Amino acid sequence: MKINNNNFIVTGGGGGIGKATVNMLLENGAFVGVIDIDKEKLNDTESEFSNKFKEKTLYYNIDVGEINLVEKVVKDFFNKRGSIEGLINNAGIQIDEPLISIQGELKKHSLEGFDRTLKTNLYGYFYMGREVAEKMIMNRTEGVIVNVGSIAGVGHFGQTSYAASKGAVDALSVTWAQELAMYGIRVAGINPGMCYTDMAKAVIERNKKIAKRWEKNTPMKRMSSPEEMAEGIKFIIENDFFCGRMLQIDGGIRF
Repeated sequence: MKINNNNFIVTGGGGGIGKATVNMLLENGAFVGVIDIDKEKLNDTESEFSNKFKEKTLYYNIDVGEINLVEKVVKDFFNKRGSIEGLINNAGIQIDEPLISIQGELKKHSLEGFDRTLKTNLYGYFYMGREVAEKMIMNRTEGVIVNVGSIAGVGHFGQTSYAASKGAVDALSVTWAQELAMYGIRVAGINPGMCYTDMAKAVIERNKKIAKRWEKNTPMKRMSSPEEMAEGIKFIIENDFFCGRMLQIDGGIRF
């Protein structure tokens, strides 16, 4: 599928992998709807792209975990553009908590943290996928949905909620690929390894040693850039036979 002159929606487009993906799509001639819950990041992204791509973007400041807002935004983008050819599900949060920890006393994983993680990382993907796929099918538009997962989706120490949400994203991707291919809609995804995003930076700030450990455990001996993830997404969009699989872009690391 070509990118040029097609309409894409990118969630979590205000920073990291999402912003790099927005830039990649715009540079290749797409029109992009950019969604982010962080208004400051969204405004910064809009300012950065305003000179070159002002007529090629729409910006939405919403929480993808709220179905009424997702319905409203997807409808607005569809009505303004006339079609949707692609969705990049990327919005996500990371709350690191083991199921049970001992910090002087036993501490259980917070229900709030689990609910919040799944609301964004799983429900948000489901809501966006449901609304966009409906518009594609209703308009008889062939297209692609790319879900951004994580290598943590196979399970990772200390990440009960995050790993659960990303493992579910893998399952959603395979299931949707099987269900939607008959309508000309491909579904696939990427599983990034250690990528130097704002989320990773926050973890590093809390624990300075963690970056060195990540790099040591990665055969490539470094973290990836968001731009390298965007290139993986570009490959999926443009390769019409890539479907129902998660592309591992992890530098060779294994948990």
